Amino acid sequence: MNTTLIIYYSLLLIIIVTGIVRYKKLTVPYKILLLYVGVTLILEILSLVCRYKYRNNLPVEHIASYSEFILNALVFYHLFRSKQIKKIILVCIAAITVFFIFNSLKLQPYMSSFPSNSTIVSEIFYVILSLMIFKQMLQYPLQINITRQSIFWYNTAILFFSTTVFLNFALLNYYVKHHLNPTILYNCGLVLNMTFYLLAGVSIMIDDKNIIADNAG
Repeated sequence: MNTTLIIYYSLLLIIIVTGIVRYKKLTVPYKILLLYVGVTLILEILSLVCRYKYRNNLPVEHIASYSEFILNALVFYHLFRSKQIKKIILVCIAAITVFFIFNSLKLQPYMSSFPSNSTIVSEIFYVILSLMIFKQMLQYPLQINITRQSIFWYNTAILFFSTTVFLNFALLNYYVKHHLNPTILYNCGLVLNMTFYLLAGVSIMIDDKNIIADNAG
């Protein structure tokens, strides 16, 4: 296990412990986000075990694509104020999950292919929702500094990760096509993940339902 991976796992563990300590202060979306970080750590360790023991961690990657999408979509569901948008998100969760199942069974079989189709669909969905959240923040500003708002850090994490992961995928396809060593890209992907969880961790660390309630517009 390399140093970067140890730092990554340690970061996830620190976020989980912090979230558990602050659990009673967290609003619903950040309790779901905390659950997502916990599930991620478990699946990352399981993926590592399967990679070394069975030489195949692709089934775990498919499971991770489901958990990532559903839990992050539920975070967004609770962040939006509009009931209409909430209904649309629920419909999208159902429809996209059906696509994920079809993808795992037919397009990119879970035993032999990485679920890149699912990842791409998820990231597009996240970008759209994050831009809508920023619009909502402008429409309903809170009377506290933006850097003290958990929604800002989570949304920034999502937007940063979702827009940069496309570049990483494009370069990975290029490296595979030309039979180049993709190790550097895997490490870049790990750094992108760490950046996402670092920002998401900040949102969990500063979220406080009492402050949000007192400052809600």
